[in-house]
Amino acid sequence: MRYTIPILLLLISGGLYYLLSPPSPLSDDVLSRNLQDKVVLVCGASSGIGEEMVYQLAALQANIVIVARRADRLDEVKKEAVTRGARAVESIVFDFSNVEETGTIIDKVIEKFGRLDYLVANHAAMLSAPFLATPYLQKPDYLLKIFKVNLFSHIELAVKALPYLEKTKGHMFFTSSMAGEVPLFMAGIYSSTKHAMNGFFYSLQQELIAKESPVSLTIGAFGYIQTRELRELAGSLTEKQPDFLKGDLAECSRGMIESYVRRETTMTYPYWGGLLFRALWWFQAAERYHNQIISGMEVSEGGGYDSIVKFSWGMTE
Repeated sequence: MRYTIPILLLLISGGLYYLLSPPSPLSDDVLSRNLQDKVVLVCGASSGIGEEMVYQLAALQANIVIVARRADRLDEVKKEAVTRGARAVESIVFDFSNVEETGTIIDKVIEKFGRLDYLVANHAAMLSAPFLATPYLQKPDYLLKIFKVNLFSHIELAVKALPYLEKTKGHMFFTSSMAGEVPLFMAGIYSSTKHAMNGFFYSLQQELIAKESPVSLTIGAFGYIQTRELRELAGSLTEKQPDFLKGDLAECSRGMIESYVRRETTMTYPYWGGLLFRALWWFQAAERYHNQIISGMEVSEGGGYDSIVKFSWGMTE
C-alpha cells in the first residue's frame, strides 16, 4: 500500500508529460515528399521568420512566391532561395495596409503557377510602447492602419485563396502570438490585433470543419523568436528572458513547414514557454499576473513606468 501513491503520481506525471509534450520532428524525407514542387505563398518574407522559412522551403525544392514591402530585401531573399534549390521563386512588392488590393497577390500566384498549395500569412506590424504615454497610438487613423496590416489583410488573403486551396486540398498558416492569448504589457495595440486574429481564424477553422472543406488552417502562437530584427530593437528585454521563453528562428520556421503535413490547429512555440504563459494567465488572479509582468519589465529596464516609457520600438514586416 505504501507504494500506491508514488506509483499513481508517477503514472499521472508520465501521462501528463505524454499529453503535453510537443510532437517529434518530421524527417527531411517526409517534408520533401510533401512539399517538392508545391506552390507556397509566404507573406512577410523579407526578414525574420518568413525569410528563414523561404530558405528551408527552397531546400525542399518548392515553388515559392515571396511578398513584402521592401523590394531590395526581396531581391536578396530571392537570389539566396534560388541558390538553395528552389524550383522557382517569384517576388511581389506589396504594402498590406492596402487591404482592398490584397487579393491581387493571389491572382498573381495563380497567373504564374496555376495553383496554390500553402498560404503562409506571416506579415505583421509589431510595436511596443505604453499606450497612455504615446499620443500617436491613440489616433484612429493609426489604429486602423495597424488593424489593416495585422488582421484585415489576413482575412482578405484567406477569402481569396480558399477556392484555389480547395482544389489542391491545401493549407493555411496565420502567424499570431502568445500576445493573442494573454495580455502583453506595453503592446496593447499589437495584442488586440492578435486577439482579434485568433477570434476570427479559430472561428474559421470551425466553419471549414462544418462544411467538410479539404482546406486546413494552423494558427501560430509564438513567443519571443530570436530574429535579428527583434534582437536589435528589443535586445535588452529579450536577452534577459530565460532560455525556455526564447525560440530558435530555424526551429520555428521548420515547425511552420511541418504544419503543412501535420495540419494541427495551433502551433505553440516556444512550446514550454507558451504553456507557462497560458498557465499563469488561466490559473491565477488577473491582478497577480499583471503585477508579475510589470515587475519583470521594470527589472529589465531598471526603473518604474517613466523609464519604461523611454523603451518603445516598432517594425513592420
